[in-house]
Amino acid sequence: MIVLMALITYLTRFPMLLISSRWEIPAWLKRGLAMVPVGVFSSMTIPPILFHMREGVWNPEYLVAGVVSLAVGWWRKQIVWALVAGVVVIALYRQVLLFIL
Repeated sequence: MIVLMALITYLTRFPMLLISSRWEIPAWLKRGLAMVPVGVFSSMTIPPILFHMREGVWNPEYLVAGVVSLAVGWWRKQIVWALVAGVVVIALYRQVLLFIL
C-alpha cells in the first residue's frame, strides 16, 4: 500500500517537474503559486476559529489562538511561526484549564 501511494504521489508530481525543468514558468503563475501556503494556512485556521462553537458560543481557546497567530504572522511575516504560535497557545490554554479544573 505504501509503495502504491508513493508511486501515485510521484506520478502526479512528475509531469509538472518535467514541464518546469524545460520551460520558463510565467511570472503570474509564480505569483499565484507563492500564495498557495497562505491559502492552505487560511483554510486550516479560519474554519475552526469561526465555526467551532460550544452551545452557540464561540470557543475562547480558538479565538485567543487565532488572534495570537494573526499577530505573530503579521509581526514575523512567516506562516510557520504563526502556526506554531497558535498551536502553543491552544496547548497552554488547555493545560491551564486542566490545572484549574
